Amino acid sequence: MDVRLVLAACLLLGACRTDPDALTLAIALLPGELPAYRAVLADFERASGRRTVLVPQQYADIRRALAAEAAAGRGTLDLVELDVYSLAPAAPYVAVLDEPELTGALDPAALRAGTIDGVRFLPHRVTWEALVYDHSVLDRPPATWDELLAVARAHPGKIGFKGALYEGLTCDVLPFVWGAGGQGDRLDDPGALAAFRLFAELAPYVHPGSATFKEPTIAEAMARGEIVLQLNWPFAMSVYASQGLAPDRIRSAPIPRGPAGRATVLGGGYVGIPRNTAHREAALALLRHLLSHDVQARLARELGWFSARRDVGVEGDGLLGGFVEMKDAVRPRPERTDYAALSRLWQQAFRAVVFDHEDPAATLRAAAHELAGAP
Repeated sequence: MDVRLVLAACLLLGACRTDPDALTLAIALLPGELPAYRAVLADFERASGRRTVLVPQQYADIRRALAAEAAAGRGTLDLVELDVYSLAPAAPYVAVLDEPELTGALDPAALRAGTIDGVRFLPHRVTWEALVYDHSVLDRPPATWDELLAVARAHPGKIGFKGALYEGLTCDVLPFVWGAGGQGDRLDDPGALAAFRLFAELAPYVHPGSATFKEPTIAEAMARGEIVLQLNWPFAMSVYASQGLAPDRIRSAPIPRGPAGRATVLGGGYVGIPRNTAHREAALALLRHLLSHDVQARLARELGWFSARRDVGVEGDGLLGGFVEMKDAVRPRPERTDYAALSRLWQQAFRAVVFDHEDPAATLRAAAHELAGAP
């Protein structure tokens, strides 16, 4: 087994449980989310008599620890949360969850994202992108592609994209591809070409830092007044609220409508039970607790999380109104075994068109050819 994987598992579980019957959860939580989440676990502990050990960690570290424990054939993890787009590689390491009482209340589209040779991951929380804009500069957000171009021309250098070479860029690209009628899994269909022609028109007005922007850095650029709009996730609005910047100055709105309508990308954290757990039944009980109506409604109310339960509403306020308006336009990323290669090609094509000013049609043809030849 790769020594790096062993080290990752050891680092992740540095505070290993001393109670052999305790349940260990590895969940990606922000510091501000810990008190509310610990309170939810405390309710489970009181009802079940079973102690829990919460290990807050980043998704990448959780993935490495899960892989290390699977390779070792044993471990301490009983419940793990992973980001939705990376579920397929981790599927062999978790158990099939064929429990109707767990899945019956969940949105079928959200549930489908965790179904890989059986239901292996369940949506712990779902999220999606919306437009985030500076209301002190823009009286109203752009509602269409034409209005987006007008804003860009009026504010050169202040249009932001998460343009670093990573998955966040794909999440910025796909809403425009879908909004033009593209499939999302074809790099050279008419919708993709329409979206990339829009990107080419926007290119002269894009903030130069976009080539390195990711979620936190683009959010910081807006806080400094360097950009007037971006696509981002709900967490950004919570950050702005904590800084006193939202909802007065910085607000959310729907993504501008394309020729075929609006669309946004499904994101979020999905939970699974490692195959090596020694506490499967107790882990299932904890999973039922976390996905119950009352707990999901509480997490939505206290943390602003969106639930995949059909009986837990998505409520909007001054912070998240734009996200609520996008609820019916959420789509999962393409379900392909070569998704990682597809995603990287979307990213490379965007960067070629926007930062290197390459021709959209030629760029997409080349990307499609490369994908066809990919193993």
